[in-house]
Amino acid sequence: MKILFVLLVLAAVAGWFVYQAHNEGAPAPRPAAPANRAEGPEESEESEGPAVHPVHPIQPAFSFSACRLVPVHGAEVVREGAGAVRLRMRSAEWSCGLRLDPPEGRRSLDLSGARWLALDVENLSPDRQMRLTMHVSSGGADSEAADHAVANFTKNRSINTGIGLAPGEKGTMRLLLPHPEVYATPDGAPGPFLVDTHRVNAIELQCQWPFEDEFRWVVDCRLSNLRLEGEPAAPFPQGAAFFPFIDRYGQFRHAEWPEKVHSDDELRADLARERADLAASPRPASWDRFGGWKDGPRLRATGAFRTELVDGKWWLVTPEGHLFFSTGIDVVRDNTDSSDGSKHPDWHETPVPPSKSMAYPAWNLRKKFGKDDYLADYYAFVQQRLPAWGINTIGNWSGRELLCAAAMPYVVTLGENEKSIPHVPGGLKFYDVFDANFVSALRAHIAKRFREDPAARRARTDPFCIGFFFDNELQFNPCVAKALAAPFTECAAKRELLRRAYAKYGQDIAALNAAWGTSFADWEAVKAISAEPKGPGWRDFRNGFQAEWFERYFRAVKEAIAAEAPGKLYLGCRFVGFRQSPLLWEAAARHCDVVSVNAYANSIANLPKAAAGIGKPILLGEFHFGCMDRGMFKASLCPVGDQVERGRSYARLVEGALAHPLLVGCHWFQYRDQPLVGRGDGEAYQCGFVDGTDRPYEELCAAARAVGETMYPLRTSR
Repeated sequence: MKILFVLLVLAAVAGWFVYQAHNEGAPAPRPAAPANRAEGPEESEESEGPAVHPVHPIQPAFSFSACRLVPVHGAEVVREGAGAVRLRMRSAEWSCGLRLDPPEGRRSLDLSGARWLALDVENLSPDRQMRLTMHVSSGGADSEAADHAVANFTKNRSINTGIGLAPGEKGTMRLLLPHPEVYATPDGAPGPFLVDTHRVNAIELQCQWPFEDEFRWVVDCRLSNLRLEGEPAAPFPQGAAFFPFIDRYGQFRHAEWPEKVHSDDELRADLARERADLAASPRPASWDRFGGWKDGPRLRATGAFRTELVDGKWWLVTPEGHLFFSTGIDVVRDNTDSSDGSKHPDWHETPVPPSKSMAYPAWNLRKKFGKDDYLADYYAFVQQRLPAWGINTIGNWSGRELLCAAAMPYVVTLGENEKSIPHVPGGLKFYDVFDANFVSALRAHIAKRFREDPAARRARTDPFCIGFFFDNELQFNPCVAKALAAPFTECAAKRELLRRAYAKYGQDIAALNAAWGTSFADWEAVKAISAEPKGPGWRDFRNGFQAEWFERYFRAVKEAIAAEAPGKLYLGCRFVGFRQSPLLWEAAARHCDVVSVNAYANSIANLPKAAAGIGKPILLGEFHFGCMDRGMFKASLCPVGDQVERGRSYARLVEGALAHPLLVGCHWFQYRDQPLVGRGDGEAYQCGFVDGTDRPYEELCAAARAVGETMYPLRTSR
């Protein structure tokens, strides 16, 4: 129990890195529409001119010369004088890259005297985007950094930041150092993820969550000016002084930042100001009413969205025949992921209501619009916002009321891991397609969804509906292993697999044992198999069975959607990343109109061959970037240094997608920051286009607008 307690305390600080860095800044209301200005983390006054990073005082006595350079997994590392290193990587696998170890005779690096660790990176490739992540780890004897997203406070603890760079571009990776003596919270309270900055095992440069095939060069860059910047922030209050730590707007009480809300009057002023700004900044002039390329080539108009290969690049095509690249935002709702206040009422300045739901976004919108029934007004307002931000699509999981009133393109989900459809026993997030009831149950569910969900019912004939998702991030890869582990009598997939084995090997159990590397006495004993065999004949047998599993799934979903909404696009089920079996890509490509993938990376330009060879368009269903400078405890699944870098990262990722012939859209997850103390599964990321008070992140919105204005000429350029 004590260990768990410590883990919870430590688990609080990774997201908190930067925003205490802004305690000095006086609060100032932020313009709600994109503008050509940027505020540094410690600024509160508006300034004219292009966005620039804030100035961070440089601390002495830390550089590449203070570390040992250790190439990892075949990376090529060459010193270029005292202050620079050239790093080249053929692979993104196995933490390939550069590890900076303590100098000889020391076991750790001391980074405790500064606020940030920073490093300049220059992409030396003349024609490829690159991505790189920087990890700082502590707490254990070895230097392998744990994954930022799933770190569990084992012997190693790590935090990271990342960057994506266009060919020839130079930028800075910056990481707020989460000192325990600064960002620790009282026992039991959430807070940022902590690293022992007095005892850092290593600094690692790699490509987190690799998906690229090996080539020369996955990364070819110059690293320079490794440095410590700034003074550590003032510590969080301890003991009783820390509570309550959530103010009446859902914000962290013990920090200041330029966009922090301090009064209801500020919320009302936000609405008036943003309405004026939106009136002056309508959708890009080159867009048609769907957000397609009004000034581009005119193709066949069918009255519905479709796909077409044009000059070697896949496109979505609007109902009126214009080329369309989908820039979207997921989870566009008035309120999301409210925490249960009854669990920790002392955390909140606001008394917990009878519902127990701490619905801060909804409460803030009531104040902003001055009435309880704000929803229709808000969703009309949102549909002005999105095109003004360069966004032409309402993404997945958005509000049903919004979809029913949508006057811009949108997607609809028809369910996710539906329990009424047969599953493999044992908790697998995937269906047992060999169950005799699979197809009928699937069709019944989708028919019911179209019958009972007004958004789906409208979407089947609405020209603004691009198409339908079904499912999200299914567990495809372990399906055969899970079936083998299930009881024979309870799993149709296991019974079918063994029936096929019997058909292949007949009565000759010795032939099966020889092929599979097993030692079963008879066929009755085979029913007890619980793990994948290791023999040479097993792999081909398994792959054939798995390929049919995937085929049955995608074919059944395609047919069920087509029966209810003929002519609409089937957008797939959103794979977890691009590293998938060729069998899965091939099955999806045969039946999906668009194959969808969720991927959190600083660039997706270098897709693996298995994805690039499918001959079908791909939609990026989720991506985002976040940081620690706006009062949140956790940055995101893809952390970056500050809000300016967040906007630049958005632009680079979407530009990389625009350059790829298969990608037809990118959807950001999600519209609003998650709650400070997390949603039901613990996610608590600073990942929104707006914060919990509905204030837009200006730098991100401006970057998205700039991409939206230029994306069609960019995609068609050679």
